[in-house]
Amino acid sequence: MNTSYKLIPTDQISFDTENPRIKIALEKYGDALTEERIRFALKTATEGSSSTSSYRALKDSIRAAKGISNPIRVWKNDGQYVCVDGNTRLAVYHELHNENTTGDWTNIQCLELISPTPPDIETIRMTTHLVGTREWPAYEKARYLHYLRNVEVLDYEELIARCGGNKAEITRQIDAFHDMNEFYRDVVTDDAFKVDRFSGFVELQRPKIKQSIFDSGFTLSDFGQWIRDGKIFRLADVRKLPIVLADEEAREAFVIGGPKSIEKAIEIEKENRRKSIHQVPQKVTVAESNMITLAEELLNRIKNLPRQDYVDLRDRNYENAQQEVDVLTDLAEHLYDLLTDVSE
Repeated sequence: MNTSYKLIPTDQISFDTENPRIKIALEKYGDALTEERIRFALKTATEGSSSTSSYRALKDSIRAAKGISNPIRVWKNDGQYVCVDGNTRLAVYHELHNENTTGDWTNIQCLELISPTPPDIETIRMTTHLVGTREWPAYEKARYLHYLRNVEVLDYEELIARCGGNKAEITRQIDAFHDMNEFYRDVVTDDAFKVDRFSGFVELQRPKIKQSIFDSGFTLSDFGQWIRDGKIFRLADVRKLPIVLADEEAREAFVIGGPKSIEKAIEIEKENRRKSIHQVPQKVTVAESNMITLAEELLNRIKNLPRQDYVDLRDRNYENAQQEVDVLTDLAEHLYDLLTDVSE
C-alpha cells in the first residue's frame, strides 16, 4: 500500500462512522446522524470522567502549536476522503475553525493511503483503537472483536497477531458481547443499557457459572434480569453464583431479594458452610478431612493468630519457626497455582 503526504481542506474529509471507539454512540441516531453528533461522540469517547478534559488538553495543545505534528491518515472512498486515523484531531480543527480561533484550521496535514484494501483499513483501525494508548470501554473493544471474528471472519491466529492476548481471552470477550446483547440489552430501553455492566458478562464466561444457572432451573435471560435489577451489583460477585445457587437458603435470599441481594446470599452460604464444617465428628483425623474443612480451619487459625505467636514466628524465636515459614510458603505457592488454573 502506497502513501502520500498532502495538505487537504477539512471540509473535504469525512469522519469515519465505522470508528469502533464511537460506534455504539452513533447507532442511536440512525438517519439523523450529523457531523455535530459525531464530534460530540469523539469528544466523550474515552471511558471515565476524564474524557472531556483529555479532549480539551488535546485541543489546547493543537491551538498552541498552530496545528498538528502527526498527520491524520485518510483514504478515498467513492471520491470522498475518509479519516481512518485522527478523527479526534479532525474534530478539533472543525471546532477551532467554528470558534474563529487565530490560525489556519481549514486545511490539515494528511497521509493519504493509496488504494488500501479492506484488511488494510481494519488493521489501521485495530492498531489505532484496539491496542492504542487511549483507554476506551471494554464493551466497545469486545464489539469490535466480535465484528472482526464474525463479520470479517478473521481467524483467531490473525486476531491474536493483530490485537495481542490469547484465544481464550478473545473468545470470552466475544461471547460476553453476544450474551450481553442477547440476554440484557433486549430487555431494557436504550437509555437503560449500561455498558459498564459488561464485565459481569465476562465473568459469566468462567467455567461452571452458566452450568450452575442451568442446573438450578434458571436461564441466561434470568441472569440478564439479575444484572438489570441490580441483584448483582459488584460484578465480581458473578463468580459466587455457583455456591449461592447450590445452597437452597442462599438461593432463595438471592432470587427474592432486592438490589445487592447476592451479598446477603453469600453471607448465608458462608454461615451454612461454617455450621456444616463444625458438625464434622471430632474423631475425624487430618488425613480424613476434606480440603474445604482443612482450608477453613487454617484460615480461622491465621485470622485468630495471637500477637505473640505472630511475633515469635516473624522473629524466628523458636526452633521450628523457619520450618513453619517454609511450609506455609510452599502452601501459598501451590495454592496460587491451583487457583490460577481453576479460575480460567
